[in-house]
Amino acid sequence: MNNSHFRLDTFVGHPNEVFHVARTTISSQDDLQLHNHGFAEVFWIKEGRGIHIINGQELPICKGQLCMIRPSDEHTFRLDKNHESLVVTNIAFGQDSLKYFKERYFNDSDSYFWTDNTLPFTIQLDSNQLNELSAITNRLISQPHDFLHLDYIMIHVFRLLNTLQREQLHIPHWLAYALDNYNTPDKFKDGIQGFVALTERSVDHVNRVLQQHLMQTLTETVIKARLQYACRQLIMTNSSIKTICFDCGFDSISYFYRLFKKHIGQTPVQYRKKNHKVH
Repeated sequence: MNNSHFRLDTFVGHPNEVFHVARTTISSQDDLQLHNHGFAEVFWIKEGRGIHIINGQELPICKGQLCMIRPSDEHTFRLDKNHESLVVTNIAFGQDSLKYFKERYFNDSDSYFWTDNTLPFTIQLDSNQLNELSAITNRLISQPHDFLHLDYIMIHVFRLLNTLQREQLHIPHWLAYALDNYNTPDKFKDGIQGFVALTERSVDHVNRVLQQHLMQTLTETVIKARLQYACRQLIMTNSSIKTICFDCGFDSISYFYRLFKKHIGQTPVQYRKKNHKVH
């Protein structure tokens, strides 16, 4: 894989533009070059899964993952036969703007673009955060690519990341992805294995990391996700409790009742009567 050096002025459409924004669909047929560049880049995955080759390491990358590439980083993407495409949104801007953000907002920070780690700063967005960021970027594409609009999008990104870091407590991106996506009947029917499959890690490893970061076991995590789904269905739908029970992956209605009462403090019937919003 050849190495290339990209320059910002080859991407911007006008000499007065100070940043570049694009949404690109990468397919397995694309010949992507390993490259570095003299500018900063923030990208996130809108759709798909693949491999991020970054500073000599190959890391799985998936929908919702956001990464801040430093001017010194060397990276590219790769897909295989199991990953048909990857939709990437990226914003690139010069080192003068990077210096400005550092001096104005992050003078004492060693995170984000200014981390000394071998790998760049990476975090997992949930579906709502991803949609919000994508909507703002959609509007940005048609606006002047000047300092005002660069500040607008990057301040939003930094604000979002500050909030996420407090909430996620440095949860690994693969675990954050699984927590966000283990929320449908087709995942629940496979129980623990349905959750583990989303992580692409072993059961023992997932269990250890969950206890380290969230102080809960894999079994507790799966039960919590199922009951959260049950609560939403009881509030927002007219589905029967039997249907909700089976959609959550439980085979026994009596067990579902006992578990719900233990964790929620009410029976499913009592919970629906108190909170139901569908009339």
